[in-house]
This record gives sequence, structure tokens and C-alpha cells, in this order.
Amino acid sequence: MKKSEGFTLIEVLISILIASVLMLILNRFIVESYKSITFASEQEEAVENARDALDIMITEIRSANFSQQGAYALLRTEDQDFIYYSDVDADGDTEKIKYFLEESELKRVVTEPGVLMDYSGAGSTSTIASYMNNQEESIFTYYDSDYLEANIINDIRLVNIQLKINVTPNIAPNDYWARTDIQLRNLKDNL
Repeated sequence: MKKSEGFTLIEVLISILIASVLMLILNRFIVESYKSITFASEQEEAVENARDALDIMITEIRSANFSQQGAYALLRTEDQDFIYYSDVDADGDTEKIKYFLEESELKRVVTEPGVLMDYSGAGSTSTIASYMNNQEESIFTYYDSDYLEANIINDIRLVNIQLKINVTPNIAPNDYWARTDIQLRNLKDNL
């Protein structure tokens, strides 16, 4: 008898099974790699946006000044809510600025002084940073001229801002913190 060359049915089935397992493993690796790259890109963008938000806040808060009616430069100083007066658009009029956390977004409201300089008009709201994870932690901490934590608005001379960023707060990696201290130039009393 002549022996025929080729694969048996069992050999073909085993080859298909091995190829299928390898394809599943490769597919899983590709999907996980894509998720990782996407997460890293989103996290990097969120951190960059938070840094840009800090740059805006530094410039604006540093120049906090009395309102158009002469009200004190700081209006409300809470852990996640900060309202003050500053000329943010360099038009010679002092605007009322509010920063606050709404869900996972850091928002900014700018209210122009209006005809009677009373800030009663509707402000313009914008989101300046997303993926904030400060639900339990303070965003704003306030200090006096001796660098002691201050609760009285008239004593505040320095504002500490801590933004906790995480695109996926329920899974690793840990949160990224962006922090800064801002000296209120127009309120300095330690010259």
C-alpha cells in the first residue's frame, strides 16, 4: 500500500484550535493596549487642562481687588466655592468671579458690574477643567499673612488650590494632584 501525504482530520482540528486560541490572546492584547493608550491620552489631556485652569486662576486671583462699588475683594471663601472681584478682561471694570465644583467639572462664572455696578446680571459660565475628583477634599484653602489657616475673609492673604484629577476614579492609577499657592497682591499687608 502506498501511504498518502497530508494532514489527518485530527491534525487539522488541533491546528485550528491552536490558531483560534492564539488569535483570542492576540485580540485581548490589542484591545487592552488600545484601552491603555486611550486612558493615558485622556488622563494627560485632563492634567494639561487642569494646569491651564491653574494658570488662569493664578493670574486672576493674584489681582483680586475691591469691587466697582468698593466692596472687599473677597466675597465668599468656601472649600469648593470661591467668589472674589478682579478685572479679568483688562477693561478697567472689576468683574465678580466665582469658581466652583459641579460634579466633576471646575466651573468659572464671570459677572460684569452692569450699569449700576451691582453685579446683578447673569454671569457667563464656562468649564475650565474636567475630571475633577475633589468630592471629599477641599479645592481652596485660605491663609493669613502669617501662613496660618484663616477663616475670616478680611484676614486672608494667600489662597492654596489643590485640584485632584482622575479620568477613571474607580480604577487605577491613582489621582494626579495639581497644586499652587496664590498671594493676593492687592491685599498684602506684610511689606
